Amino acid sequence: MRQLLQKWYDTSIRTKSTFLMGSMLVMTWLLVIMVTLRLHGFSSASSIIMHDYMDITGFLDAFSAENVSLEAYIRPIFTEQTREEYLSAISKTDRRLWELRPNKTADRREEYMLKQAICNAMEFYRRSQTAFLELEEGEDHIQPYLSLKTQSAYIDGYTRDLLHSRIVQGGEQWHEIETANWRNSQRFVGFLVATTAVVLLILVVFTRSVLRPLADLGRAADQIRAGHYDAPPLEVRSGDEIGRAAQSFNLMQQEIRRTIHALEQQSEMEKHLLEKEVEAAQMQRKLQEIRFAQLQSQIKPHFLFNTLSTIAALAREEGAPLSENLILRLSSFFRYSLESGEAIVTLGRELQLLQDYIELQETRYGDRIIFEVIADPALNHTKIPKFILQPLVENSIVHGLKECSEQGRVRVRTRRTRQGITITVTDNGCGFQTGGSRPAGKDRQSVGLENISERMRLNGGRVDVFSMTGVGTSVRILVGGGGVD
Repeated sequence: MRQLLQKWYDTSIRTKSTFLMGSMLVMTWLLVIMVTLRLHGFSSASSIIMHDYMDITGFLDAFSAENVSLEAYIRPIFTEQTREEYLSAISKTDRRLWELRPNKTADRREEYMLKQAICNAMEFYRRSQTAFLELEEGEDHIQPYLSLKTQSAYIDGYTRDLLHSRIVQGGEQWHEIETANWRNSQRFVGFLVATTAVVLLILVVFTRSVLRPLADLGRAADQIRAGHYDAPPLEVRSGDEIGRAAQSFNLMQQEIRRTIHALEQQSEMEKHLLEKEVEAAQMQRKLQEIRFAQLQSQIKPHFLFNTLSTIAALAREEGAPLSENLILRLSSFFRYSLESGEAIVTLGRELQLLQDYIELQETRYGDRIIFEVIADPALNHTKIPKFILQPLVENSIVHGLKECSEQGRVRVRTRRTRQGITITVTDNGCGFQTGGSRPAGKDRQSVGLENISERMRLNGGRVDVFSMTGVGTSVRILVGGGGVD
């Protein structure tokens, strides 16, 4: 037994898996074949019983329908259609009678005698019926009709006796089928229990010879990955693929342990040298940071703001208030644009910047472009991403109204809706087709819209663009939740 078990351990995993799968497949097919044969036998027995019932009941129904047609045929109101229906009923009864013919090999004696009696009675009945149908008009039909009714009563009685006999025999057959099913069910359960025990035994052997060594190998690999190189070596009990992999793993673990110890000793020697190099590198980095901070301080925009303030003061002294106002607006616009400390500002601050930009553009375009800002003061403290209104107004001017000959109009409106706080920028410019390709010269507009749309999306909002060629463009910004926190 021990030699046989060791031989199994030394067998390759492919052979073990093939044997296990083959055994389970054979057991499964045996169960399927047993169930199929039993179902086939049950179906055959049931089919025979039901076929006999259908033959008897079919003849009984057809003969009853023939008698009903006879009643209609004997009535004083007689038509050719009534005769055709009666002849058709006779034909159906004959077909059913042929299916009910006796069979010495298949029928029991009692059923054979009853079927023979029915056939003989039907033969005499057909002769009487033929004579009845050949009677001329005016002849006496009552006596032949009463004779046919009497014969049909005997035939109906024989048929019902046959049906009763068939029901009794069918009950006995069903009892035999149930007994056979019970015995086969016991055999099936016994075979299923034996099959389950064999499969469980095979699974236990497969688990101990394949899955357990594989799990041990996986745990040892996890120990190596976690940095525990001094774990005990794996136990090798088989000569299959897993056993050979365990041997190779033990050798690899041993070599890694030696290499790690050698590297630890070498790292201790290099540690002191690295500490000095790190200190020198840190000092060099600090010097670079100081130099970079000095360069940054030199390029800050204070010089630009101070210069613009000086020019504005000179314009005031020279009596040029319009130039002074434009310079101050431009200085405020530059200061807001170059500020980098804030990514989120209030809506009121954005509108103030937009007003500076609009005054600069009104000086340039005059009455050619009319600007209209309709703002709800209650929304001025709403937080929104910085610098989203001015680029939209600039797009309306540069890409929507600059090339139009008629008077342009740009409207900026802020309001609160059921969806949240809504900001719309609308112009009556050239417009474009939002569903197709944009016309030439819209690349920078597209980039600006995409930038604003992405920033609004990241802050919980949404940007929708509505445009039509020759009508204008409307950009709607939805600030969800009452503003950005």
